[in-house]
Parts: sequence; structure tokens; C-alpha cells
Amino acid sequence: MRILGADLSLDPSAGAGATLAVLDPGGSVAAIRHAANLPELAVAIAAATQSEPFLLGVNLPVVAHERPARARPVEGLVRRRLGYRLPTGGRTAREPRSGIGSDALLAALAAAGRPCFLYPDRDRRVSGLAEIHAGLVLKALLWEGSAAAREAGRSDREEAFRGFAAPAYRRSDARGRVGWAERAASLDLVVRALGRLDGYDLTPVEAALAAASSDHDAEIAGSTLDACLIAGTARRYLEAPESCCFLGDRESGYVILPADSLVRRLALRESRPAGAGLFPRGSLKARLGPAADVQPVGLLDVPGRPQRTEAVFHALPLYEFDNLDEMLWWKHCRHLAGPRLPTEGLHEMTVALGRDEGRGESIPSLRLLRSRHRTLSFRFEPPAAWRARVPTRDGRTYPFRVLRAVFETATAD
Repeated sequence: MRILGADLSLDPSAGAGATLAVLDPGGSVAAIRHAANLPELAVAIAAATQSEPFLLGVNLPVVAHERPARARPVEGLVRRRLGYRLPTGGRTAREPRSGIGSDALLAALAAAGRPCFLYPDRDRRVSGLAEIHAGLVLKALLWEGSAAAREAGRSDREEAFRGFAAPAYRRSDARGRVGWAERAASLDLVVRALGRLDGYDLTPVEAALAAASSDHDAEIAGSTLDACLIAGTARRYLEAPESCCFLGDRESGYVILPADSLVRRLALRESRPAGAGLFPRGSLKARLGPAADVQPVGLLDVPGRPQRTEAVFHALPLYEFDNLDEMLWWKHCRHLAGPRLPTEGLHEMTVALGRDEGRGESIPSLRLLRSRHRTLSFRFEPPAAWRARVPTRDGRTYPFRVLRAVFETATAD
């Protein structure tokens, strides 16, 4: 799959159009293309991808809910949880400065013979778009390389993350009359602060900065950085999805960004579970689908009592939890990969610590039993087996895969 990143937020008054970064299979930037308009951009994408499927990262609202609104739910989540303001992308929002919307982009790609989905295909079979905003990516990457991110024991890490902000290097972001030299200097500081990042090739940005001698050149250099950051994050999402965050959903809007354990905890913080109802057995089987074998635990169904149903997974759900005390609190768990585990009626889990998916009896497994606490949580059972692998209250984040789960189910009507 070919991976590309496009910056579509250029101010037309700057005298330039969109910037496209094309990555090679190793993740380096193979080419930088500048397009004056949308048809030129579509032709450049078609020429760079040929007949191969592609993932194109773009910094414009790709998905908007059908309900008329100025802002999308994901924009509120990013603002409240991560301290960053995305451009409004609801149905009633104004068009972006570039005049390019997602509908026009899809139509141009289809006209160029390269139709695609509105979201990435993790199987790499179908072309797709990925909404990625360079400013949010930059905030997350600067945090990852900071001294505060390495101090896991600090109690103010959330506040420290929200305080990270890069200097304005684009004319649309700079307040007041800021000349091209000041913006180029800010861009140079940003590039040096990022350093040599694994999976991000900033060599074209350095070359553009070295040749910058006008307002147009400074804007092109900033656009090149944004395109490279978008392309690198799109590749990171495909190659290492556990190091990224997919915030939002495909129906009302989403955004993809790099994320360490703190950023994932902030971004994917789950709301309070909506009750502890019981799944009908047929509904549970339909929900899990081919990812698990669902079978009853007991031999007989007792009328008036919930039935125990076991799900043994073929594709293991990958989660992570924050080790806060002697229990696993579901509100401090985050889904990373694999099928999403239903929580209604979830009574017991057998899990294996670690990200790597293993098979067979050699996997050391641990048990989690539903606690009686009103908030959805699970106790470590037995405690001694867990303490041998997870120190008590160390505040670290531990990934785990669910091997099997036991649900209390109601009889289907």
C-alpha cells in the first residue's frame, strides 16, 4: 500500500496550492509535489500510486454527521481532553481556507480513477483517506520527546501535556503582522526540536528552509512539514497501531494522532458504563461474530437465573490498563486492537499480559473476576499470581490480551 500525506490548508493569498508528500516502502519521503488546484492534486496522487491501493492522510474534515451542526463531536473531545482546537467541520461550518472539502476531494479522486473510502483499511486492500491534523501530531510528538513524558511518577503530567504548543510557523496561525523570516525561524526551531524521529522524514523540510527567501517560500516550507507529518502518522497508524490513537468514529467524525500511554488515557477515556444489563445469548454471539466461539458453561438453564456463557477468542482483543490499585478499573482501560469486548454482563476474563499474540499452553494466563463495586471493575484473582507480574500501585500502563471471557447472559426471546 502506498502512503501519502497532503496539506490542504494553505491560504490562497499566499500564492500556492496543496502540498503532497509521497513515502517509499521504507518510510522516507520519495517525492514532494505542489498542486495549484484540486484536479492537479488528484492527478499527482494517481501518478504516484498507479494501480496500487493507497492511504492518503489529509488535514480536512473527512467525515461529518448528517445532522446539521457547525462542529463535530470529535472536535469537542480533542479540545476538552487534549487541549487542541481543530478547525470546525460540521455540516454548517464554512469551507476551509483552501476551498477544498472532503466531498470535492473524493469526487476529484474518483474522476482521476482512484476512488477510496473515508477511513483507512487496516487490511491494506482498499484505498482510503485518514483525517490527520499536523498541529495535533506536532503537539503529541513534542510531548513524546520531552523530559516530562519520561517521568511516569509525576502527578501533573496531564497539565504538562496540555501546555505543549509549537510556535506558529504558518501564516494562517500567526497572530498580527509576522514576517516570513520570523515564521521561517519558528519552523527551524520546530524541526530541530523534533530531531530525528523514527518513521518521520523531515529532510525535504530542511531543504525548503535552506532555500526560503520570501513569504511564498516560507509558506511552502511550512506546508511541506505538515505534509510530511501527516504522511508519517498515516504510516505509523498502519505499521504500529498501538502507538497511535483513533479518536471518534466513522459515522460522526474521527481524527488519528500519535499517542503514548498518557495521550491514549486522555483521549480514549471512557464515559461511565450505561448500566450492567445482560446480553441475550444470541445477541452476544452476533456481537462477537467469527472472532470467538460462544458456548454455554453450565449443562442446564435454570429459569429465572442468568446463564453463564463462555467466549473463547480466535482473534485476541488487545487492551491496556493503568495499574492504580489492586483492581482493574474498566474506565482506565483502553482498546488497542482486535475485536472490542462487550461489557454488558461481563463476569470473568482470562488474560495474558503483553502485546504479542501467542498460541498454545505456553501462554501464562491470569484471571480477572468482576468486583462488587458499582463502577465496572475486576479484581485480580488470585492476588499473589498478579503481584508476581504486576507490582502493586506502580502507576504504569500494562497491555493485555483477552484469551477467554465469561458472560452472564439472559435467555433470548
